[in-house]
Amino acid sequence: MKSAVFAFLNSGKNSLVHAIQRRLDPRQRTRLRPAKLAGLDNAFICDCMIRDMSKGGLRLVLNRYMDIPEEFYVYDVGARTLAQVQLRWRNGLAAGVLYLVPPAHIRHFSNSGVRKLAQRLYELDD
Repeated sequence: MKSAVFAFLNSGKNSLVHAIQRRLDPRQRTRLRPAKLAGLDNAFICDCMIRDMSKGGLRLVLNRYMDIPEEFYVYDVGARTLAQVQLRWRNGLAAGVLYLVPPAHIRHFSNSGVRKLAQRLYELDD
């Protein structure tokens, strides 16, 4: 009897954990995938790493703690893609973002400001 009660409690706990972990799209973990962030005004924000990706968004890890805007661009250095994203959550250096405009190759963007993100060394305008 006692073990049946504990089994029931543990199964409930596992289903709760599973419900919390459930996402609309499965995550794909990445390894050392560099990215650059820029504001919608094309101003460089910081370098970061992409930790997880899914069809709906990304989990980013910033190099240092800093404020980031509600909406911004993420340039994936390896894939050479740019996406417009919205900040959904923040926990220390980690941040979850939702795609507003899904990633597309940088060559599809005529905006010279965001195209600067693809340069090896990003230069800030004075």
